[in-house]
Amino acid sequence: MQGRINERTRQNYLDAMGIQTWFPRQILPNALPPREFDFPEEEPESLTQVSVSEPGESSSLPETSNIGVSTAKDLLGISTGITAKPKTEEKPEAKPIAEAKPVETSKFRLVTLPANEHCLVVAEMPLSGLNQFSRFHQRLLNDILRAIKMPAESDSLPFSEFIWPLGNIGLMEHLSQDDSAAADAVCAYLSNQFGLARRKVVLLFGQAAARFVIDPNRSFSDLRGLQKGLHSDQHFVVTHGLNELMKLPALKSEAWQDIAPIIKELNPS
Repeated sequence: MQGRINERTRQNYLDAMGIQTWFPRQILPNALPPREFDFPEEEPESLTQVSVSEPGESSSLPETSNIGVSTAKDLLGISTGITAKPKTEEKPEAKPIAEAKPVETSKFRLVTLPANEHCLVVAEMPLSGLNQFSRFHQRLLNDILRAIKMPAESDSLPFSEFIWPLGNIGLMEHLSQDDSAAADAVCAYLSNQFGLARRKVVLLFGQAAARFVIDPNRSFSDLRGLQKGLHSDQHFVVTHGLNELMKLPALKSEAWQDIAPIIKELNPS
């Protein structure tokens, strides 16, 4: 039994019966949306009468076996006046590859004071503003130094500032300014300017002072208290910033718990 039917009519039948004729194997990354294929316009043709006959004989099917195209469409609920287009499955648009987020540069200001021959103070201060280290900070610091029996050589100590990032001046714009570079710069600054290695006690006030002198990959809560220094005879003492202690007096009890263990280290007897 042979028959012929145009491609558009076949697609309409399969679409009405919910039969999908193809499936995508995979979605290519960054591929454009598929182009909708339009079959050539053809007029629906009636099914050609077919015959089954013995060799040498010719016979035709009864008239009741002739089914017109319009009759088949009526059975499937398709209007003969509307030509349905084959439904093409919409492929999801390929998502663009997410770009790596740039690493944010830490910004901080450190004030450094050589309290005496054996003690160095590094305190974090707000990044904005001038003359951040006031006489009130100086008074609080002197009280702490006397409490640990390492008084300052003077009631008014000279201090120096270190600000990060260093800025885009000359070759600096081509250098890395991530946290690891910041820690290297701070330690080089303290070593060259204040003899970091020879100080027995280094008091670190605030998160930036602690992280960028000891380890930028450790949290402030993990660093608080007494820490081993660069060698066996050196100790780091980490606690809240001087600015925080002045604004929130309730933190002073926590700060003293962080600082007090150094007294026993300096005076074991």
